[in-house]
Amino acid sequence: MDNIRVIETGIDVSKILEQLQQFPEDWGAQKGLKDVGDLVEDKHYGFPKIEAGVLQMIMGGIEKHGDYVGDTEICVPTPAFFHHTEIINVLKKYVKSISRCGFLSLPVGGEVGIHIDKGTYYLTRDRYHLAIQGTYDYTVGGETVRVEPGTLLWFNNKLPHGTKNVGDCIRITFVFDVKHNPSNP
Repeated sequence: MDNIRVIETGIDVSKILEQLQQFPEDWGAQKGLKDVGDLVEDKHYGFPKIEAGVLQMIMGGIEKHGDYVGDTEICVPTPAFFHHTEIINVLKKYVKSISRCGFLSLPVGGEVGIHIDKGTYYLTRDRYHLAIQGTYDYTVGGETVRVEPGTLLWFNNKLPHGTKNVGDCIRITFVFDVKHNPSNP
């Protein structure tokens, strides 16, 4: 596959899941801000309606009202970043540092429609998932892979991509960006 690359499977995510259960109030803590769970169809950027719950750890920022967060390099840690240390500990094995990141949940049977991440921020980033709970199909540029908990994957988010929860529980995945570098996994 050219558009999705499974980096590793069988990663122990149990401590990450335990921390998520310790801090349930972190889910949706940025509700006053326009996050993935709040997106509706946007004619300029083409966002699909998304059913996902969001726990943002490092979110994008803007300098002034009217700026598009996808066109800025601003990355702001949220209070949740300091609660969820286990995910950072696991990722240190694979990458030196991360940019914007957070957990996304998706109900059983839920889907994130096919979309492309647009904006200048994404042009310099590689995007990854670490599956925490549940089973989902991930499609990128016409290629599909079934993802199980403990799977770390890279995908080309500059191509059309989307997902469907095909498991029997809420899907939770950690989505994170890394500045592009040929040494990235």
